Amino acid sequence: MTRRLARWRLRRSLKAAVLHACKWLGLFTLAERSTARGLRILCYHGFSVSDESAWRPRVFMEVETFRARLDYLVRRRFPVLPLPEALARLHRGDLPPRATVITVDDGYWTFHERALPLLLARGFPVTVYVMSEWAVSGEPVFDLAVDYLLWKTRERRLDLAALGVAEGVVLLGTGRDRRRAARAIVEHAGQLDDAARVALATALGEALGVDYRRLRAGRALGLIGRDEIAAIAAAGVDVQLHTHRHCFPEEESTALREIADNRAALEPVVGRPLQHFCYPRGRWSPRHWPWLRAAGIASATTCEPGLNVPGTPPLALRRFLDGEDVSAIEFEAEMTGFAEFPRAVRAWLRARAGR
Repeated sequence: MTRRLARWRLRRSLKAAVLHACKWLGLFTLAERSTARGLRILCYHGFSVSDESAWRPRVFMEVETFRARLDYLVRRRFPVLPLPEALARLHRGDLPPRATVITVDDGYWTFHERALPLLLARGFPVTVYVMSEWAVSGEPVFDLAVDYLLWKTRERRLDLAALGVAEGVVLLGTGRDRRRAARAIVEHAGQLDDAARVALATALGEALGVDYRRLRAGRALGLIGRDEIAAIAAAGVDVQLHTHRHCFPEEESTALREIADNRAALEPVVGRPLQHFCYPRGRWSPRHWPWLRAAGIASATTCEPGLNVPGTPPLALRRFLDGEDVSAIEFEAEMTGFAEFPRAVRAWLRARAGR
């Protein structure tokens, strides 16, 4: 075990111990009462098929962990509302106590296969923000596939020249080395069409001793396709916008093009206008708001943690990013609203330090 990993585990253990003590002292109950009128929005991404949760625990969750989260909501009787209804009631001020919305980003195939049945069985509504380029192509998300192949391999060297990416051999011994190699490959792939990217990913898998064809066939890193989007929409899932290419440029016309292309891909399949949006990669700014309003966007979710209150800007909605790296006691701290208090203390300390 590395020293860095040991420190991380120690911090996690200490945090869990403190949270359990706070719960035992009744602070979770007090927090739940005082924050009952705040809207909780949960955020999920993909769900693990094999070892994806070990690779990216913030993105891929084990199905049993997700089942436990939903069972907690059922057991504690959190009202789970559709996003449009929750936002309308937040604006009117008549939300039920501890109202909750469930959102899922990107639209991974694993959501369709592994998470949606659990939601439907409990009658829980869900909003899925779909990035449409990879849904249209049917291929694994390229940058994720590259990162996974580099994580999975036991090779310690990679000849980028043999892949036609760049000159020279790169080492793969550390996380930093692998990130550097991944960046070079992804940047090179930006110049390629779909077929050439598939060929590059296949060749990369062969060079690393990892079967890309199997990864591709398994769809763990792929998105739902048109037929699956139509099926989940027919089942009552609220399909919404997440840009076409999973980017939101800093130039207005190209940013609006992302939304327009996303709409063009999704609306004919879903069969209705789409007006709710999720910022890709959690990058947002108030300067984006006039662009979104011009595009007819009614709400936009961020990756900023916290509860939503009537004064929360509808184009900067807060969410809690749940993942396999979040313990059960941390999840409970968020749902009871207790996590709001240490966040408020940290914000106050930052403000004092900035004076």
